[in-house]
Amino acid sequence: MLQKIKILMPGPIKFNFVKEGLEYYLNKIKVFVPVEAFFPKVKTKGLKRELKIKKEEEALKKYISDKEYLIVLDEKGKVFKSIELAKNLENLIQTQTFITFIIGGEEGLSEIIKNSAKELWSLSSLTLNHEIALLILVEALYRSFTIIKGMPYHKE
Repeated sequence: MLQKIKILMPGPIKFNFVKEGLEYYLNKIKVFVPVEAFFPKVKTKGLKRELKIKKEEEALKKYISDKEYLIVLDEKGKVFKSIELAKNLENLIQTQTFITFIIGGEEGLSEIIKNSAKELWSLSSLTLNHEIALLILVEALYRSFTIIKGMPYHKE
């Protein structure tokens, strides 16, 4: 039975509207399950892509344990319709204790983190700014919980 959802992304969050939206949806999700989000600050200015990704990997790994069911957001991941996502999440709620979602920074994620994931999910066929992806993820999670609970948020 699910005890907690965790969301990880290299930080800090720059856009105020993302901070506001994140707070809004995290508070709504907390009605259903404890949720926390971590955005470890990683100094990558002036570094080459590979080194940026490596430094972000090291920072993110500090927040991950072997007990967690990792889901990485990646453009090559599985794309869901809202109802499908809710069904998938409902299954995970029944079978997993800790679910952690990982979003890469502006350069993406290391192959090490991608390969450690149990699932790869895609939020869109479009390339998204990582902060926008974060906002879409929390809205999609909230929407999924309302579908699971039969609440009148989702419209077909």
